[in-house]
This record gives sequence, C-alpha cells and structure tokens, in this order.
Amino acid sequence: MFTKEQAKTKMQEYVDFQNNLFIWNDGYNPEIIIYENLTQEKDFGWIFYWQVKEIKDDYSNVIAGNGPIIVENKTLDMYKMGTAQDPEEYIKMYLEDKNLLAKLDKDKDGVWDIVNLD
Repeated sequence: MFTKEQAKTKMQEYVDFQNNLFIWNDGYNPEIIIYENLTQEKDFGWIFYWQVKEIKDDYSNVIAGNGPIIVENKTLDMYKMGTAQDPEEYIKMYLEDKNLLAKLDKDKDGVWDIVNLD
C-alpha cells in the first residue's frame, strides 16, 4: 500500500506538467494547484481536485475539463474523472469498472496521456 504523501507526489507531477502545458494570454500564469482541502480519502485511494490557485471574479482563468483525479493506494495508478456529472457518479463508474475512466500515465519523455481509451 502506498501513502497519501506518495499519491500526492504523483498527483503533483501531473499538476506540474499541466502548469507547463498551458499557454495563457498576455503572459498570465495562474499557477495550477491541488486543492488539498477538497482531497477525499476512500478505501481505494484518494481523489484530488485541481484548478488555478486564484480564480478571477469573472472565471475567465479557470480550466475547463479538469475533472478530479483518483490515485489508487495499491498501485498509484491515476484515473481522471469527468466534469459533466457529480463526482459520486464517476466514483460509481470507477468501482464498477475503472477502465470506464481515462487512465493517465507518464511516458518516458515525461508527457502525461490517456493510456486505456481509444
């Protein structure tokens, strides 16, 4: 079994990748972070929520499609939840068949990608 800190470290690698991936207008750098106060612990692992650190009043700097990420405690495998439904619906999907969610993995070049969906 892996620890929450190990899971958070892996999640932080993904967030760091996202911070370097996004190109913002006018050199704006919103700093994407893990919202630690929203992290949920479940029997299977942790659910991490991530978004820009400081959201503008008009929401012009938020990231769309940044569903929460499940990090398994037995493997540190990562599964991305969607944003169209309540997180509990995605948790049900994960528990029924985790491959219904997008599995994220980092390749040898450090690029994160979905590895289980065609």
